[in-house]
Amino acid sequence: MLTPTITVEFEPGDVQGLLQHAEAAAGHLPCMGDQFVARYYPGGKVITKNDWPDISQIDIARIPPALFLVNDSFLMSNGIDPAQAIVCVYKNGHVASEQQNESDAFALGSEELPNVTRILVRDFAGIENAQKIRITFQHDPRKGPVVSLEVVPQNGEPAEIRIVNRRQ
Repeated sequence: MLTPTITVEFEPGDVQGLLQHAEAAAGHLPCMGDQFVARYYPGGKVITKNDWPDISQIDIARIPPALFLVNDSFLMSNGIDPAQAIVCVYKNGHVASEQQNESDAFALGSEELPNVTRILVRDFAGIENAQKIRITFQHDPRKGPVVSLEVVPQNGEPAEIRIVNRRQ
């Protein structure tokens, strides 16, 4: 039995800008689970240091383009572009203040990891005809969190719901 916990929405135009940024980048930020994925390391084997994956050895060119939903507050591109600052958009049309921007930058740079959900670029198929992008967090007592993505069409038809935090 799934129980809804939170739903956030984003404007499709804002999300498309993030997707373009992620796809154009030559390298991409890894997420927490990537440290255990052998194909992201040179030679296809996880490189360890002190019996723990050495994330400094991850080949960022092998990380797939994606968007990160950070702390249920904003979407950001995982694209690394030294010429630009972190590219992000806030939920529900929120415009961040200077104080909010500083707070988010601190959260991303702090030792305490933010809660991040990676959503691959391919999951946003159909965004060009979308009215809204909706992300819902639900809790399954037996399996844990379920994160779903809806690309809500402009024509009023029901959106296809894609589970984005569980891969086959």
